[in-house]
Amino acid sequence: MMQLLLASGTIVLMIAFIAYQIYKIRWLRSHGRQIIAVVTSIRQETGKTAWGIARDTYYVTATWTNPSNGRRHTFWTWAMRSRPLFTQGSLVPVVIDPNNPKRYVLDL
Repeated sequence: MMQLLLASGTIVLMIAFIAYQIYKIRWLRSHGRQIIAVVTSIRQETGKTAWGIARDTYYVTATWTNPSNGRRHTFWTWAMRSRPLFTQGSLVPVVIDPNNPKRYVLDL
């Protein structure tokens, strides 16, 4: 019985986390401000899935300097499953919360 409750609680927490992430992305897309950032790095990692299938994962980091205060902000993606179509130095769109640039969506 305890295992069933633990499994159910874990599933509920996962669904709540995913729902919150979707809400945050939708809020940013409708209330955020689009800026253009410069790709500073593309990191590739090779690994295997739980089923033993080889896969490459790409992590992209981009930076932007706020012209109004000179602060530099860094943005990154969790993971991309296919090789990005851009290279280091490319310009990419990022949607930020104007009041808190730490809340962002890197649109790739």
